[in-house]
Amino acid sequence: MDAHFSYMLFFAVNLTFIVTNLYGWLLKRFFVPDAYKNNVHELYPAQRSVANLYLLQLVEVPYLLMVGRPEALFYVNGTALLLFSSYILVMLKNYFFLQSPNQGKSILLWFPVWLCWLALLLPLFKVVEFSNEYQWIMTGIILTLFLCHLVFLNRFRRQLMRRIRALDEDEYSNEEDFPVTFARSVKWLPLILCLISVINFLFNNPFVKMARDVTFIFINVWFAIYTLNPHRKIKQLPMELKGKEDVEDPKHHLNEEQRQQMEARLMALVRQEKLYLNDHLSMNDLIRRLHTNKTYLSEVIANSEYGSFYQLINTLRIEHACWMLGEDPNLKMEQVALASGFSSGSAFSQVFKRIKGVSPSEYLHK
Repeated sequence: MDAHFSYMLFFAVNLTFIVTNLYGWLLKRFFVPDAYKNNVHELYPAQRSVANLYLLQLVEVPYLLMVGRPEALFYVNGTALLLFSSYILVMLKNYFFLQSPNQGKSILLWFPVWLCWLALLLPLFKVVEFSNEYQWIMTGIILTLFLCHLVFLNRFRRQLMRRIRALDEDEYSNEEDFPVTFARSVKWLPLILCLISVINFLFNNPFVKMARDVTFIFINVWFAIYTLNPHRKIKQLPMELKGKEDVEDPKHHLNEEQRQQMEARLMALVRQEKLYLNDHLSMNDLIRRLHTNKTYLSEVIANSEYGSFYQLINTLRIEHACWMLGEDPNLKMEQVALASGFSSGSAFSQVFKRIKGVSPSEYLHK
């Protein structure tokens, strides 16, 4: 392919990438979708974070002005990797956990990133020589910082998933009934985007860079269409997931005597009527039967020996399964599982091992 044509192609694609990011910034910064209007004060900070991520892509302008120069390609790939991996971590943590920025942590995170960005700019202005030694040193520094960001990002992903599971276990007794939340559906997306960026950096090839730009252009266009869709609805994150805590108000809490009384009613209802044998039993079922509300019942279960609705119901199911195996050790595990309130034999085995520490067959053998 002719070099001049290639440079024109790289320029056009990168220009399109920058323009779509600028449009994304304007859209997220100033446009409020109909679905946001009732909750604009709560949801707009997330919009603003996404807008900032779009605006950060302006750091690619030097590459646009110097297409064809190897130092410009190295600069843009290194900068993209560092800024994306660091900012996506900050953005997700602020969105899901609503954390106030810690100045000390912010300095530790951003100072080396901006320092590297300045170091990557130096060869563009002929301040330092763009030598092999310079490239090796900067590659090592950039990959080290990226790996640190990746470790933190993966730790955050695990933390988020634990919080989602805890929230699900407060509502449902069967894992198949756990709702697929936005947080769970995007748990791998930041890591995948980071992987694309690191591949682009390691190859450091203008055609690979162009392929990355095209990928992100399509993502930007899709995101713009999604944002402008007048029929879309906003699924708000539960307060428990976002880390908001209610102000302690004695009027909205049970005293010790009330907790004990409700716990006695709860256990009597669940055990006597064997509600745990219903494989799709949910917290709402108990709320209706006990004529109470979620706040009180959640408080009672949280302060019990079980800790969560999921743990309570599945512990009773495992007790029932052990009783069945004691009565007739020749029963098939699938039969025991379904008769004990589990939706499948595999779900029964997983929960049994989690609660008893051994598999059903090992338990039966002992």
